[in-house]
Amino acid sequence: MTIQSDTVRYPVGPWIDKGSYSADLIQQLVERINTLPEEYQTVADSCSDDELRRQYRDGSWTVQQLFHHVADTHLMHFMRLKNALSSPEPTIGVMADVNAWAVLDEARTAPIQASVTMLRGTHQRIAFLAQTLTPDQLNITYFHPPRQRHLTLAQALDIIVWHAEHHLAHIRLALSL
Repeated sequence: MTIQSDTVRYPVGPWIDKGSYSADLIQQLVERINTLPEEYQTVADSCSDDELRRQYRDGSWTVQQLFHHVADTHLMHFMRLKNALSSPEPTIGVMADVNAWAVLDEARTAPIQASVTMLRGTHQRIAFLAQTLTPDQLNITYFHPPRQRHLTLAQALDIIVWHAEHHLAHIRLALSL
């Protein structure tokens, strides 16, 4: 049974490994990676300055911080994917304290359009990269620091989609309050 705090913390549910990632599922993930930035743009276009300061729960990041967080972390995901493909023994790669990043003045005050633009470009690159991957490459693993586990590139694509949907739901939740 999901309790209220879990539905606020995980409005789209926690990420769950699909176990098997067929070519059709990878194509669905790529299509979603391509469409998500436009959903962020639509929300950004409707946000007032007051709405950018809203939180989806007490103590959470603001709408503005969430926009920047998603753009920042998806750039890190892209770099992790490329590192996994280009290094014979991928290491941790790009790692950051995203909580510390979110409280920087830049993350609290920068225009969200910059992050929407960044997200659009990063997602285009991720989608293009994903479409070039062979089944063997989709099974390459790398260590994902926040999850403290190894992920295949297929799982990483799934997490990218989940993460964008997860925080878009947080943003929508904050805006509906």
